[in-house]
Amino acid sequence: MEHTDVVIIGAGGAGMMAALTLAKAGRSCVVLEKGKHLSVSNAARAGGPSLADTLLQEEENCTVSAEMLFRHMYGFSRGTVDGGLLYRCIRNGRKVEALLRESGIQLRLTEDLYSVGFRARHFFETPAPQRWELLAKKLEEYGGRVVLNACAGELLTENGRICGVLAVDGQSGEQTAYYGKAVIIASGGYLGNEEMLKQHFGDITVGPLGSRLSDGAGIAMALKAGGMEDRSWGICAGEFGGYHSRMKGRFPGNMRWAMTGGLLVDREGRRFMDEQLLADQPLSVGGEVTLRAGSYYAVLDEAFYQGIRSARSVYDFYGRPEEWKTGKSALDRGPWPFPEDLERDISEGWAFCCGSLEEAAAHFSLPFLEETVTRYNAMCEAGQDTEFGKNSWLLKPVAKAPFYVFAYEPSAWCTIGGVKTDAFCRVLDRKQKPISGLYAAGVDNGSCYCAPYYDTEGACLGLAFTSGITAAEHILGNWSA
Repeated sequence: MEHTDVVIIGAGGAGMMAALTLAKAGRSCVVLEKGKHLSVSNAARAGGPSLADTLLQEEENCTVSAEMLFRHMYGFSRGTVDGGLLYRCIRNGRKVEALLRESGIQLRLTEDLYSVGFRARHFFETPAPQRWELLAKKLEEYGGRVVLNACAGELLTENGRICGVLAVDGQSGEQTAYYGKAVIIASGGYLGNEEMLKQHFGDITVGPLGSRLSDGAGIAMALKAGGMEDRSWGICAGEFGGYHSRMKGRFPGNMRWAMTGGLLVDREGRRFMDEQLLADQPLSVGGEVTLRAGSYYAVLDEAFYQGIRSARSVYDFYGRPEEWKTGKSALDRGPWPFPEDLERDISEGWAFCCGSLEEAAAHFSLPFLEETVTRYNAMCEAGQDTEFGKNSWLLKPVAKAPFYVFAYEPSAWCTIGGVKTDAFCRVLDRKQKPISGLYAAGVDNGSCYCAPYYDTEGACLGLAFTSGITAAEHILGNWSA
């Protein structure tokens, strides 16, 4: 049995920011981390957070105010999140930056890759393994600590209040009860729980690009304690390339065809989206559409394949349209693909090259493919997408053999969606009342993330960091002896 002021489940972005905030203020805390080392969380390996009102932005004369970032994100959410919570979190951006800098972590401000209109993302210059070790070292200096191999299994209650966590050592099996005045659940979602994924998204494959240790245990504990789910369930989709469970490498070059704006079809061979959405917003709207489709295919002909191969970049291939901002910022790089990869990808079973669309349709069981291509080619010839309204410069016919088809499944860096909280990260019961002593931060918090995922790059990590601080500050502000 151990006693501390606050028990935190998970040493990811939310958990570590909460712990640092509490310990710096003089409160004892223990962070229970299921992993064997510190850098197992999605946050420890992520590129960097989206933050507002930072010194780095001031230094580069491009400040993104909390009001600006809030208006953008809340508008994108269409009111499906707790606006008070979102705004309270966003205002903690400079505090996150300060804690990272105090720990010795270096940051740089990135460009506006997906053309949202401002530069909010702060990229980690310090390598992934080192930066979480620096956070843990700073936490120890403040008096907090991290316990590794600690699998939180049950919330402890006393007189109707959450008062601790019963954890099991993942190696020895020994149980330890950690008691405190409050518990913060920040266990990182449910990407490692196939049953939960299927519960929310159906009997499809969602490729886990992030930590599989995040198995929804924190969410389950909160629900068992009387909490309830919020409505927004989604993913932070993979944006560097496509995914298929048959592929053996990580982001092979030919997986990028889905991001090029060409023809995409669903599992029956029907067109199902404006393909530019996946090129322009792969993390958010585009990724959400592929999640809805469940599985999908990129279909292209020899002219398209060789055209992009011979061009300097995808943006060059389409003639560098000035109005295509994301094409210029995100797709003006290359060259690719590499022809030696194609044979390998075909052997793995997710790529196919053939002499006719009839062969392609038979190979992947796409009964409406030929009909779809005929209709699509007619729109290309007319220069107008009358189905989904894709920009005319992206309309390239699928007419010249050989034909190439690449199969995809949706993928995710992490899940979003979890338990409902109030504007201070306190977990709410079904009567909308806070459960005494229980908080949820990061992606276990279902009230500050929307589906689809925000179009702001780094929003997931930014909200994980800032919600951890929000929870910690409420505990500090309501401390009683």
